[in-house]
Amino acid sequence: MQSPTLSTRPTTTTRDGRRGYDDLIPDLDQLAGTEPGTPGRDALREYVIREFRPLVRNLSRRFAAPGRGVEDIEQAGMLGLVKAVDRYDPSSATGGPLGYLVPSIRGEMKRHLRDYSWAVRVPRDLKELAVTVGRVADEMGQRLGRPPRPSEIATEVGVPIGEVVDALGALESHHAKSLDAPVGDDGSGEGLSLAERMGSEDPALDLAAHGPGMRAALNELPERERRMLVLRFYGDRTQSQIATELGISQMHVSRLLSRTLARLRERLADD
Repeated sequence: MQSPTLSTRPTTTTRDGRRGYDDLIPDLDQLAGTEPGTPGRDALREYVIREFRPLVRNLSRRFAAPGRGVEDIEQAGMLGLVKAVDRYDPSSATGGPLGYLVPSIRGEMKRHLRDYSWAVRVPRDLKELAVTVGRVADEMGQRLGRPPRPSEIATEVGVPIGEVVDALGALESHHAKSLDAPVGDDGSGEGLSLAERMGSEDPALDLAAHGPGMRAALNELPERERRMLVLRFYGDRTQSQIATELGISQMHVSRLLSRTLARLRERLADD
């Protein structure tokens, strides 16, 4: 068998239009008719794949969207191109090389988006149903002039309504929403972000378990010490203000507070 030879044409940097790749048909035919391991076949294969790379780039831009890395989609498309080039059969290729290669490239891109572009992990069968439900819902929306009901989608797709509801829920999980994105209005005309609407940990939770023991320990204190604690920690008074109100020195207030707090700690530790 004659060894394949590379075309003397230089690498084409611009290819456009449906017939823009027809000049590569002889190379594809030659590659398909050459057994693996034949001298020169690897170089010819590399040349063909390189020449079809602009096609992958163009297709990847159509699938690119926020949250979908165009580089990852292009890489998936290159995998589809390599598979299609290796499987190329001149006898079954119709519509030129694009008619044979494009479905394989697009299929790998769609498979990548199905498997890796979801914000949460979703079973594969549910992903596939969600894609179908989304497409059918769009078509029915255009036909009906309104969003279709889940029951209508279920009838159209031919699956139970419960599965349609699960699929619609999965579609909501396809892309994660930013915590900084406004999701509503607080009545003042300014939208609140999701992060601002989310609850936060209540610092009082750590003290809830000590509540009963604390009340019992406080009840055992003399009246002056209890009043001093209330003024200091609930009334936000300074030691000087407490001393003036109780008619004692600030130094005495400081000693009493330290002694009282130490007693409370010991009581709570014992409990």
